[in-house]
Amino acid sequence: MKSLFVVLSSMVMIAYVAYRGFTTFVILPFTEPLVSRDGLYFLLLVFAATVSTVLSFSTRKEIAASLATAVGIAALCFWVIVIFRSPWRTWSGFIWFVVPEGCFALAGVCKWWMD
Repeated sequence: MKSLFVVLSSMVMIAYVAYRGFTTFVILPFTEPLVSRDGLYFLLLVFAATVSTVLSFSTRKEIAASLATAVGIAALCFWVIVIFRSPWRTWSGFIWFVVPEGCFALAGVCKWWMD
């Protein structure tokens, strides 16, 4: 049972990196440049998530869990500061920009806790 949670957590982490990488490198350039403020934020998310995922397969699972938690907190702060304050506030922004990062953070912490 324990190994099942580790495998599922690993799959969630890899799926998140693939999802965020795709949206950052394929979809985002159609809306704004990658060197913009929002573009750099998403590049940083992809970088931190990739490093966290790679470290979660090594012996440095504590650092991986910390980075995964930082990704989740950064996404929540981004939503509160940028999207929630916007005059066009929608809950779809929360679903697209916070829920995946929250699942990634949860998977990173679960993988560290279970291993």
